Amino acid sequence: MGKRNVEVDPEIQEEIEAFASRYPFPLDTFQKEAIAHLAQGRSVLVAAPTGTGKTLVAEYAIWKAWQQGARVIYTTPLKALSNQKFRDLRAIYGSEAVGLVTGDIVERSRAAIVIMTTEVYRNMLLEEGAEDGPSSLADVAYVVFDELHYLSDPERGPVWEEAIICSPPHVQLVGLSATVSNAQELADWISRVHRPVALVIHQERAVPLEHYYFLDGKLHLVQDAAGRRVERFPNVGGEARLARRYAFMRDWEGAEEEKEQEEKAASGTATSERPGATSVATATEAAISDRDQEKARSKQKRARPPFRRAPEPGEVLTALRDADLLPCLYFLPGRRAVEEAAMSAARHLFTTPQEQERIHEEIKVWLEQLPPEDRNLQQVHALVNLLPRGLAFHHAGLLPGLKVLVETLFAQGHLRAVFATDTLALGINMPARSVVVGSLSKFDGVEMRLLTPNEYRQLTGRAGRRGMDVHGAAVIPYSPWEPFEEAFARITDELHPVYSSFVIRYNSILNLWREGDIEHLRRICASSLREYQRYRAWEEQGLRFIQQVERQLRKGRKVSARKLKAAEEMARSLERSQRRRGQLQLSREGKEELEGTVFMLRALGYIGHDDRLTLRGRLLRSIFHPAGILIVELIMDGILDELTPAELAEVCSWFTFDNDRRLYNRHVLNSRLKEVRRELKQVEKRVCEMEEMAGLSLTPRIVPEFHGVALSWARGMSLNGLLRRIDLAEGDILMLLNQTIDLLQQVQGAIGQLLDARDLWSAVLSWPNDGAGLSRNTLKQVRRQLAELQEQHERLSRLRPLFAQASALLMRGIILQSRTVPSMVARINGEELPLDAEEDSDPHEALQDLIEEA
Repeated sequence: MGKRNVEVDPEIQEEIEAFASRYPFPLDTFQKEAIAHLAQGRSVLVAAPTGTGKTLVAEYAIWKAWQQGARVIYTTPLKALSNQKFRDLRAIYGSEAVGLVTGDIVERSRAAIVIMTTEVYRNMLLEEGAEDGPSSLADVAYVVFDELHYLSDPERGPVWEEAIICSPPHVQLVGLSATVSNAQELADWISRVHRPVALVIHQERAVPLEHYYFLDGKLHLVQDAAGRRVERFPNVGGEARLARRYAFMRDWEGAEEEKEQEEKAASGTATSERPGATSVATATEAAISDRDQEKARSKQKRARPPFRRAPEPGEVLTALRDADLLPCLYFLPGRRAVEEAAMSAARHLFTTPQEQERIHEEIKVWLEQLPPEDRNLQQVHALVNLLPRGLAFHHAGLLPGLKVLVETLFAQGHLRAVFATDTLALGINMPARSVVVGSLSKFDGVEMRLLTPNEYRQLTGRAGRRGMDVHGAAVIPYSPWEPFEEAFARITDELHPVYSSFVIRYNSILNLWREGDIEHLRRICASSLREYQRYRAWEEQGLRFIQQVERQLRKGRKVSARKLKAAEEMARSLERSQRRRGQLQLSREGKEELEGTVFMLRALGYIGHDDRLTLRGRLLRSIFHPAGILIVELIMDGILDELTPAELAEVCSWFTFDNDRRLYNRHVLNSRLKEVRRELKQVEKRVCEMEEMAGLSLTPRIVPEFHGVALSWARGMSLNGLLRRIDLAEGDILMLLNQTIDLLQQVQGAIGQLLDARDLWSAVLSWPNDGAGLSRNTLKQVRRQLAELQEQHERLSRLRPLFAQASALLMRGIILQSRTVPSMVARINGEELPLDAEEDSDPHEALQDLIEEA
């Protein structure tokens, strides 16, 4: 932990007090500590629970930059968080001072305060100069990394590492993270690869948390706000899993009926077994047999757990209402489970007539903003019926406007319960009095597993509203699939550390490439958190080995010469490593990965024999999509030459769907697109086989069942029409279409940069036709190269406007609406209702739905 009192000059202290006076509440000690570090020019990493006010530290950085006339960049992992922060800061500093860049929205990108996703910031760093920082950041004083614990996210984590490593040295970093067990390690790593960072750790929740178990229709206090256990429930929960394991019954649902039938059958056997007249021996044998059977039955009864049904969501909400623990967020894994739970609770009414009237008014205003053809969508009707009852559902498949309507009504206090997937817990500001964790298991893309302590802490972080609730409540309903005591002990255990998910990517290599300087790339890769953690693990293992040998020697035990030599060598290695602490070393695994990636780029013609980037390499450098190498291959091989703009949009859409669940899809591709699909499969096969040879797995494969959505939308089909043709949710389709537009615009921009590079095409324009001074073979080779260059120039010149037309075709109706927010708002009784666009999704939600169906 950092020091609790940071000494500051009186002038700086006065400045901090001026900032603090803007708030109606006193600043917490950890907030003052972090702000003092920033005021003295240090970067800072704040690790604190959700809802404790760590964003106030970032607000100081913004305020300080504003006072200095400098700029600040605020990065978040999700578009929804970026949009929310954009609205919040615009309300404070004015619309002219705050910009937003999230890929699909670019608004005032040179403003004093710019909100952007971390991916956009990383892309900007790599495109404009990498290590020394782009010139556009010369006037940026602070960069905020909100939700820094995303470093461990497999999909987004590498983006965070590259952004931190490549941030220019003059920038002060403000890292905001949930509480993690290795915060000191993260601070040490950032200090090593960027600049010294002060660590501030705050462990206490803003509102103390109580844990409840909902069992047999009642709320039972399991652990109080001080962390003391109150009630225990040994051998409760998990009965269905136990029954399945030991084959007690085929159908848990019919357990009670089966139990009654067995008891009747056993009773009938006991009364009819003995005849009226038997010998003494026969009677004795019968008595012994009866006793053995009775013992067996008793043992079986003891082994079989009592039958309980999982509670209905409406039961849980009713108990929470009676205990004055509403409003609540009710988390469940999978969209289907979320919607079904919300609909099952619709038999209950949680609002007053006055509230119902107000909710109806807000629904009416929102529906007027929705395109007429989308007002009859199934999820619109479902929510319109639920909301007046004080209930709602929220997941990644929901229309953007519906999400914000739910969030707004909840924030205004009109909703009593929102059923949601865990994506809602990732930063969206929706605190509640209680949180129900409806399932302690989740699907992580590979298997069903118990929640980690970090995930449980993230969900329950929303329980308890600061300044309103004395305690927050986390409620776990009884489940026949989870033994309570065992599960509760594991989810409330010590937090797991954040581990690096860094991988080397083609695009990053090409942006960081320096001719003849592979060491530069090695230094960048060695700067990753992954390499730092590998080094730390090696160092700790070596120290343990040396200490073990030393203990054996102190105790007079015999140590083999081989072991002594190994310990001495390890000690020398550690000493050398300590001397080289300032130098970054790339591990053997990291070196092999880097060399394999460079080999792929050379073998596929992205880096030429002269060590310069080829046309392919310069094009891929500006395409940041994971499947960028496939897209470049399609372009440069002429496979897209004959496509219309609508067909180009369709091809790009294939790279946006990465869920491998089976899809019901009635769309049919035309012959031209079928041929492109065949060609793409060949390209994909070639690239992936080469990656396998190089020990890599970087390029995602397209999903065979996904196609037709973008083409149909580009040709005017309604959202309802799309829903009838493919089994995707409304929000999923919007997300995929918006991601397709982003990709189309990214490719168009990459082609534009390539065509505008005069140094690349000047040879085509200025080459003398006579070729004086060159041998015949050389002249022939040069002319062939120039002809190929000319052909590619013409191809790219044709494709550039087609990609622009393709994205324009998709930009209509609700898609256009979702991409023009968050400027669009509706006003209700003088209050703004933003029509937001949130396209972030959990890639495992749909797989969870598939499991539930099975």
